[in-house]
Amino acid sequence: MQKIIFDCDNTVGIEGYPMDDALAFLYLLGNRGRAQVLAFCCTFGNGTAQQVYESSRQLLEETGLSGEIPLYPGAGQGENPCGESARKIVELVNRYPGEVSFLGIGSLTNLYGAMLLDSGIFDKLGQVVLMGGITETLYTHGKHCPELNFSINHKAAAAVLSRGKNISILTGNNCLPVSYLPKAEFMEHMQVESSRVGAYIAKKCGYRFDARKAVYGEEGSYCWDAVAAAYLLYPQLFEDVPIRCAIEEEQLRTGFLNPSEQGSTVLNLPRAKDAAAFRQNLYESWSALQLTPFQNMETDR
Repeated sequence: MQKIIFDCDNTVGIEGYPMDDALAFLYLLGNRGRAQVLAFCCTFGNGTAQQVYESSRQLLEETGLSGEIPLYPGAGQGENPCGESARKIVELVNRYPGEVSFLGIGSLTNLYGAMLLDSGIFDKLGQVVLMGGITETLYTHGKHCPELNFSINHKAAAAVLSRGKNISILTGNNCLPVSYLPKAEFMEHMQVESSRVGAYIAKKCGYRFDARKAVYGEEGSYCWDAVAAAYLLYPQLFEDVPIRCAIEEEQLRTGFLNPSEQGSTVLNLPRAKDAAAFRQNLYESWSALQLTPFQNMETDR
């Protein structure tokens, strides 16, 4: 079983804000035999650090896990990165050297802070799996799609990516082809008419389907961050792609990883092998959730 530090910018439930961090978290919960979440750390990105903390606190309360999985606030944008989340990362990695996986799906502020507190942090982390970055301009619906994880704290990203070890990154370019969830397929697989957990997930995250339909006219949404969670637990669904990158802080203002044969940093940029098999794994994992609060919950019809 993998010991995991879950570091995210979850904003599920805030109107107009993404919900994919919550889907990544619920994915981990659906794989209790493989994943043990040691800490839920908050960082800024989709929203402010405070918005992320409050949204995550509510998510843990609703799922009955507020007493089981500890929640830690992260440093806000422009604040000292060596905050409560950074200190917890250092504590856990030193308690379980070589055993902890860091799953980072927001800004890299907390991991950067942990690095400043403990310069040997990467020698003690088992692996680092991130969602973020681009290797070429990203387009959705014919429009430029900005990178939103590494670029929001490019200084932290540059430091972590250039000094870190055993880093795998699910880039925006590699996530886009496999993270699209057609609404009808999502609702069918989550069995919203018969499954209490499925109904909760559909209700909690379904607002994004409506939002995207209003803007783009499509019946679907994206689960970007869940791709990184899936790679962490089921790497066999992916092909590892080690690539040399010339990491530069200025380039990371746009999240660009700058692939280059002359680059001094080798990063693993995995690609999912089969989109249908990958999505099936997502649905099975979400459907496998066993959460106490829903045992007596009436399913909305």
